[in-house]
Amino acid sequence: MQEDFLGLMRQLGPDLAAEMARRALVLERIAALSPVGRRQLAAHLNLPEREIRSVAAFLKEEGFINMDAAGMTLTPKAESVLPSAREFSRAMRGLTTLETQLAAALRISRVCVVAGDADQDGRVLQDVGRVAAQRVRLLLQSGSTLAVTGGATMAQVAHFMQSPTPMNVMVVPARGGMGRAVETQANTLAAEIARKIGGHHRLLHLPDHVDAAAMQELCKLPEVRETLERLQRADVLLHGIGRADDMARDRQMSMLQLRQLMEQGAVAEALGYYFDAMGNCVYSASSVGVDLTRLSPSCQMVAVAAGRRKGQAMLAVLKRYRHAMLITDEGAAREILRLINIPS
Repeated sequence: MQEDFLGLMRQLGPDLAAEMARRALVLERIAALSPVGRRQLAAHLNLPEREIRSVAAFLKEEGFINMDAAGMTLTPKAESVLPSAREFSRAMRGLTTLETQLAAALRISRVCVVAGDADQDGRVLQDVGRVAAQRVRLLLQSGSTLAVTGGATMAQVAHFMQSPTPMNVMVVPARGGMGRAVETQANTLAAEIARKIGGHHRLLHLPDHVDAAAMQELCKLPEVRETLERLQRADVLLHGIGRADDMARDRQMSMLQLRQLMEQGAVAEALGYYFDAMGNCVYSASSVGVDLTRLSPSCQMVAVAAGRRKGQAMLAVLKRYRHAMLITDEGAAREILRLINIPS
């Protein structure tokens, strides 16, 4: 019914449909970014400032927004229409259709697609992080254990995570340390998420790469054993997905290892495992973290990744493991559908 109505609007009143979509989009973006100035919003939406000024004037006149020196904010009146405006805006941009197509093709219960391509606009990654934080928060219940990986995308999720009341949730890192960027390591993000939602956390004070003998001894330490046991019983596993070549370089693999990975057809990396385009695991890093073969069957896996360049990597990982949810952007979503020959 919604698609029929939108189609009718486009045929009988394309100018009216476009203007309504623009107003809904501006309202939704003000809600996400408020307080926000007109110039900043115009840059964010890649629209002429005069268009934003015109829409903002209408919204203010109708009592949907307030404008002051700090920027534009929503009024209580706007809050009542925001859910419908958000859905209308998404439907007009084709995002709802993209979500439905991806969910069916990948056999995922819930897919969330935000507008834009993170490869072209870094601000899109913030939107992905914001949506992911909201969705993951709804999966958590009192007594839940949340496992989280590291990386720039997960850092955005942690930044936007919040809870109006403290939650009895345990947050644990899904991996040991990696690379040199402490601010995006799993330990750091687990602690930040726990703080944001008023929960608890445990850390893995271990390097990401250790040899088998050292790993065996380290895992005997009580504090390490406790964290690993909690990790394997995680109720929600929140992770990113990377391109195999990018992640190999980030983890400072030798040129020989990188060449061997490429020769084996590696296109994706997630949780220390490298996969070829068919979803076959071709290499497992020697790391301390979640063992996917021992993960609880009831654990809900949530993947968060964005950017057209990651489309093939995301498809490979999603072929391998059944996920409860995927949060991504328009660029990656359209690339995935192109790779599996579904028109978008």
